[in-house]
Amino acid sequence: MLFAQAKKGPAADGKALWDFIQKEKYQSWKMWPGTEPQYKGPEPHGAFLTTYVNQAAFDAIKGKKGKLPDGALVIQDNFDKNKKLKWVDIMYKVKGYNPKGGDWYWAQVTAGGKVTQEGKVDECIKCHEAQKTNDYTWTSKLK
Repeated sequence: MLFAQAKKGPAADGKALWDFIQKEKYQSWKMWPGTEPQYKGPEPHGAFLTTYVNQAAFDAIKGKKGKLPDGALVIQDNFDKNKKLKWVDIMYKVKGYNPKGGDWYWAQVTAGGKVTQEGKVDECIKCHEAQKTNDYTWTSKLK
């Protein structure tokens, strides 16, 4: 079953979220509209990025809804300059999780599946809050 059709998403927990997106084969999901595989990435992300979204996020982005809905998942594969996968960044919209931070739960997982950061990650929030009016996302305008 696609996550967008599920009644309940994964827990706001790095390991549970990683297990969920692996089971759902996130790399078969749609990419963020307007992006291509392994596009050039800005610091602090990898040299190249591929950004996947679940159906709920995709529909909101395409529909120019202005923000992503609860349950939205944005998953960014981060590659080094040789295009080898190094880590995965995850943004997961969880209603009531962090109202001051757009209700985003953040996680970073190594290519081998080890959660290295999760939760209300200051580094992520501080950078992404510059895009507060775009629901904390940088990839493209949501309106």
